[in-house]
Amino acid sequence: MNMVKFLLFSLLALIVSCTCCYSPKYTYRVLVWQDSDYNDGEKFKYTTINKSDDSFKFHETNERQSVKELSALASYVENDDFIEFLKERGTYSFLVIRNDTVLIEKYFGDNDRETLQNTFSVSKSILGLAVAKAIELGYLNGTNEQITKYIPELLKRDEDFSKITIGDLLKMKSGIKYSSKTSFPWLNKDNVLTYYHPDLRKVALRNTKIDRQADEEFLYNNYNPLLLGLIMERATKMKLSKFVEQYIWKKIGTEFNARWSTDENEFEKMESGFMSTPIDMAKIGRLVLKNGNYNGAQILSHELLSEFTKQESKLEVFENRYWGYGHLWWSLPDETENPSIMANGHMGQFIFINPKTNYIIVRNGLKMGQFYDDDWTEIFNSYTKSKIDIN
Repeated sequence: MNMVKFLLFSLLALIVSCTCCYSPKYTYRVLVWQDSDYNDGEKFKYTTINKSDDSFKFHETNERQSVKELSALASYVENDDFIEFLKERGTYSFLVIRNDTVLIEKYFGDNDRETLQNTFSVSKSILGLAVAKAIELGYLNGTNEQITKYIPELLKRDEDFSKITIGDLLKMKSGIKYSSKTSFPWLNKDNVLTYYHPDLRKVALRNTKIDRQADEEFLYNNYNPLLLGLIMERATKMKLSKFVEQYIWKKIGTEFNARWSTDENEFEKMESGFMSTPIDMAKIGRLVLKNGNYNGAQILSHELLSEFTKQESKLEVFENRYWGYGHLWWSLPDETENPSIMANGHMGQFIFINPKTNYIIVRNGLKMGQFYDDDWTEIFNSYTKSKIDIN
């Protein structure tokens, strides 16, 4: 048997063994699609989230001001041409907004203002806003509720699930076992199961295991948003995407339809499936910046929004660079009680909000080279913080 035949035989044997335990669809996704890709939104089923009936338009700045802002940003990177810097790092869209005025709006490659962008884990922050709204409306009785009130099936596997609260899921302190290591072609890895499995409800109900006390240790964990999504579905009797549409998306002046990728049973990929145009992502940022208010209407409780975005954990993401984590929202800890807040997704997707200087930054695209999420936040924070004198 030559090497080619041996490899083909080995691959066939692997596929046969995998399909004995997992569905052919899941096996195919893992073996063929492998690691997550920016274009994954085109591979999954999805639910449409309809835009607002009356769209909100940001003011437009003049070209001179835009050039000035780009020059200011360039001073924080090793490139005099910030546009070139963005291109080199795989950026698809980059928006800077202050005081409801678009200072910079740039798109690259085949992308434009109407292109839906993959937000990856920015989706978790959208989910967080939806949970806050469900509490405000009385569908949920607060973050201290036990998750087994809504998911009693978990008790059959481990009575300790009753010790986990909705807040523990939101804070990533559930105590549920999780490994972020992805090793293809293994199909039993947590990251792979929670991303590719065609029945995510089943994954949330059957694959979750407790290995530590709740409300003690932070562990970024994709089972948590799946369980939150299941709780939301059962409490509201609505699909999450339709709840977001009715109570958030249509209320904030969005210009375009968004969508949420789903599994094969129309259950949203809670951890990563939200897709939107950048200009409408900025309106999520605006909602947070304005403490839940949209043009005089209180869309989301100011008190709940403050609770959900405040720091619950402080994490060193790089040498002497720290991020805070709240209820599915990140922050940049500083000496004040009003730090920059952000939603962050894989490959450098951002909604960044500096409430002290009224800045919103949206960035979408790929991660290129040795440039990571904390590098982006270093630029965003330094740039927006420098404008505090003209707040």
